Amino acid sequence: MTKTVAVPDINAVFRDRPTVPPVHKGPLGAVAEFYRDPLARVTLLVTSLLLCYAGGAAMFFVHAIYFNEGGPAISPYLHWALDSSFGFIALTPIIAVLLPLTIWLVRGRPRWLFPLVLGLLFAVITIPGPLAHDMFVARGTPIASFVTHHFGDHSIVMPPPTEYTALAKMTHQFVAGLPVYVVLSIVAYGSIRAIVGRWHTS
Repeated sequence: MTKTVAVPDINAVFRDRPTVPPVHKGPLGAVAEFYRDPLARVTLLVTSLLLCYAGGAAMFFVHAIYFNEGGPAISPYLHWALDSSFGFIALTPIIAVLLPLTIWLVRGRPRWLFPLVLGLLFAVITIPGPLAHDMFVARGTPIASFVTHHFGDHSIVMPPPTEYTALAKMTHQFVAGLPVYVVLSIVAYGSIRAIVGRWHTS
């Protein structure tokens, strides 16, 4: 028998008027109902853009520049755009699950916990991110080779990358990513509350 699940109440986090959410059979039905609210869809878009592109810029600096993990012979801006777009495509479905999950986890608690928990969960989820990056968009992969061929500068002499173990790369990701993702989740939270405020006054 399918267990009934209450739809996470996004209004309790972003509006000052919590609602009584409907109940659906199974978590998939609850998530689908959650995204029937336009506020949930806006929250997903804003949060995903910030975490993947602004967060991607920070993690590009950490991995490619600070730790010299290497990359294709393309401009750093294109490198960031490539990595961040890959992250946006891969991680938006995960963020779509994390948002209602986080609201469910902080229900009945101060709503300022929402961005902190979301940032923490996202940092944990993205620990294997460097391994996925190396598999799909790192130097030598078909995608990176295509981008380098069409948009790269073949005169660039890339320095040899510093070799790290998979564990070291994942450690870099979590240690650097945790504060970045928490801060960006707070920014997303504040931005969405500002959007909601404009909706109410318009």
